[in-house]
This record gives sequence, C-alpha cells and structure tokens, in this order.
Amino acid sequence: MSAFDILLYLQHIDMHTPASRAAQALATRLGARLDGLFVADLPAAAFSLPEAVPAQLEETRRRCVEAEEHGGEWHGWLAGAGIAGAWRVAQGDTVQTVCQAAAGYDLLVMERSQQRSDAPVGFGTVSRCVFGSDRPVLVVPDIATIDTVGSRAVVAWNGSRESALALAAAVPVLQRADDVLVIDGSEMYADALAVLPPPGLADWLQRHGIRARIQALDAGPSHAAGPLLLDAAHAHRADLLVMGAWSRSRLAQMVLGGTTRHLFMHGDLPMLVAH
Repeated sequence: MSAFDILLYLQHIDMHTPASRAAQALATRLGARLDGLFVADLPAAAFSLPEAVPAQLEETRRRCVEAEEHGGEWHGWLAGAGIAGAWRVAQGDTVQTVCQAAAGYDLLVMERSQQRSDAPVGFGTVSRCVFGSDRPVLVVPDIATIDTVGSRAVVAWNGSRESALALAAAVPVLQRADDVLVIDGSEMYADALAVLPPPGLADWLQRHGIRARIQALDAGPSHAAGPLLLDAAHAHRADLLVMGAWSRSRLAQMVLGGTTRHLFMHGDLPMLVAH
C-alpha cells in the first residue's frame, strides 16, 4: 500500500470541527498520515504602514507561540484515532503559505463557512487555495454532519480537464469505497466545454480497481447541474462528492452562476475538488 499524506488547515485551533472530523475519518480509512497546519496571518497589507510593522510582527509572533503550545493536544487527538502526524505552525499570507505547504501532500483539507465568507464564492480563502495549491482539496462545509468520508461516494463527471483531475486524485478513496456512483453530465456540457473523449470511462474505472455505477445526468441547461448533483448525492446517501472545480472562469461563475458556485454555497457534505 502506497503512502498517502493529508494536510488539514485549521483556521482556528479546534479539533472538533467538521473539517477536523472529516480529515480524521478519511485518514483512518486510507491509513494516511495527517498533519495539522495553523497559519498566523501576516498579509502583505500589514507592511503598508511602516510604523505599524513592529506591532504586526509582535502580534504574529505571539499567535505562533500560542499555537505551538497546542502541539500536545494535536498529537493526543491523533493518538486517540491511531493516526500518525505532525503539528505545523507558520506565519505569512494565509493563501500563499497554505498553498506552499500543501505542495508536499496528496490532499489538502479546508473548512468553508456556509453562513459567512470573506469574499464572493470563487475569491475567498478556500477558493483561492483550490486555484493556487495544485493539489486536490477536500472542502468541508461547516454545516456538514461527519460520520464517515469516502464510504458512499458520488463522482460528478463532465469530461472536462477539471473533472478528470478530481477523479484521478480520488482514486485511493474510491478504491476503498463501499459504493460509488458516477453521474455523467458530459452531454449537458458538450456545447460549453472542450469535453474530453467520454468513451472508456467504465474501462478506466475498472482498470483502477473502482467498482462504480454510471448514471447519465438528465439533459438540461448546464447551470442546472448543481442542484441536480446535490439531489443525487442526497438520494445516494453520499458522504463524499468528487468534482472538478471551475470549468468556467471564476468571474463567469460569479456573474452567471455555475455548478461549483452552487455546490460551494449550498453543499452540505465534503467535496473533493480539483482545478
């Protein structure tokens, strides 16, 4: 069995959030290493007023020292679940630091607030990390109820580069899943995307040891895919949705709507996404 490394970004030091529980559940299922990362944010804007820089640096150092003190709590939490891992503390611009740290891992886990966000969908911290990390991201809504992750999975397939990346990234999870349903919506996107050749998907899944059923998404406008996918995931009692993120530009999604935007705003289960 090959090694699998997961990085959990903790916006607040709390081992009992939906994201923390999802990361723990997935690490247990995969036999993976799980590292936690806390970033004392120090944005570039902090240096815009030279007279304020010393105070900003001192506050950041204080937060780092406080965060380091939670290392024992982190290791105790991992030990209780029989998981190996480390506690990491860094300072700097949050998005840049998380993306740089994620480069050494197979998967990044982040929690997204459904009630409030620091920016429109597509421009917040989580969205920017999906774009900037070059790693798949498990996006966990803060309203998600976590029991298992990866036991019953729904894969959103539309033939795009993004959905292909997400599917490939999810292989270790899908190989261990009890039930996998692939929702094939490539026909809905045929006019909007340079769709990758759909023939061979069933064979590809079989060759990668993934037992899955493939179900065509009902025809309709592509902007309706989000609600349909969420309904399908609920009907399947899924605990994981695998999908590509932003096959269209972020600006187009914000103005016109789109599948990623809808699921980020209304999703209530973990989503393994890739861009």
